[in-house]
Amino acid sequence: MKTDVIIEKLATTDLGYHEGIASVRFKALYLLEATYEYAYYIYHDGHIIERQWYEPIGKKQITITYQPIRSGAYKMRLFLRKNGHVIINKLTNMLNVDVANQQTITTTLEKEEIYYNDHPVKYLFQPAKTPSDKLVISFSGLHSNEFRGGPPVYNHFRTLWPCDVNKLFILDEYKGQFCYYMGHNRRSDYERSVIALIMTKANELGISSRNIIASGSSKGGAASLYYAMKYHFGTAIVGAPQVFLAKFLKQRATNAPFVRKGLNNMLGEDKAAGEKYYDELIMNLVDTNTTFPDFIFHIGKGDYHYPQHLQPLLKKLDQKGVTYQLDLQDYSDHNQTGQYYAPFLFKTISKMIQK
Repeated sequence: MKTDVIIEKLATTDLGYHEGIASVRFKALYLLEATYEYAYYIYHDGHIIERQWYEPIGKKQITITYQPIRSGAYKMRLFLRKNGHVIINKLTNMLNVDVANQQTITTTLEKEEIYYNDHPVKYLFQPAKTPSDKLVISFSGLHSNEFRGGPPVYNHFRTLWPCDVNKLFILDEYKGQFCYYMGHNRRSDYERSVIALIMTKANELGISSRNIIASGSSKGGAASLYYAMKYHFGTAIVGAPQVFLAKFLKQRATNAPFVRKGLNNMLGEDKAAGEKYYDELIMNLVDTNTTFPDFIFHIGKGDYHYPQHLQPLLKKLDQKGVTYQLDLQDYSDHNQTGQYYAPFLFKTISKMIQK
């Protein structure tokens, strides 16, 4: 009879999410000579959080619903039993649910994961092949696609792949746009989730904050400076960073509406106060900190970031007696930073691993 074919649609049914409710549907019809029953498990981040024992199928369409309370990865395992024998045992697709914003989040890379805290953070993690007491954080720069409204990308994954050390690549994507790993309206809401991810990974690996190495260039360099100083990481490997964030973004926003939108989100309603806050952010950390990471800087001598951003920072570090290393290369276009910073980063990390 065709009824069995209809019932087996259960094997291809997807888990959906709409208006805060996760649901899965499947069809079945009565068979006079057979008894059909269904049961299910609900998983949250790989753990069973709800079990439903077998119930008879007494209507043509069954709808299983669940309202997620916590953000995370949800799945359902569905069972169909015929005359007491299990004929289908099927795990649905996975839904990454952001409860705060009542939306699902999609991953674009095979190994990409999502960390849920106040806000979801996408990341790639590559553990060391041999025991390592270090964790390298890779912060991303502004990709050219982001100036046109495109998605952010991870940086230096291929560069650092051969390095046998724990590596955490974090995406700067908050509500669909960059935020310098901080958030909107000067509230540091995304920052809290990012640092929670970093420290969770470090704690899992038994790595102290002094053995965390922040890395990145341009926007990623600014993030490396900020996080390494604020959270007392041991090392910051910084390429051509922005130090005066609002000043830089205002310059780039002239003919880039998506950059203007990102800047406005970061500044908040009081734009003047927001600009002052972000332009003083990194320098204020230098003024107020009493301990500093090991600073390793890289930049092209002709890059306008050198006189406008890095030299004022180095002058302030000199005034405080903070030591640093500076790799000054002979190139002038900021867009060339990645070309020169990538091998410099690989070489620097490789030496640190050997030590």
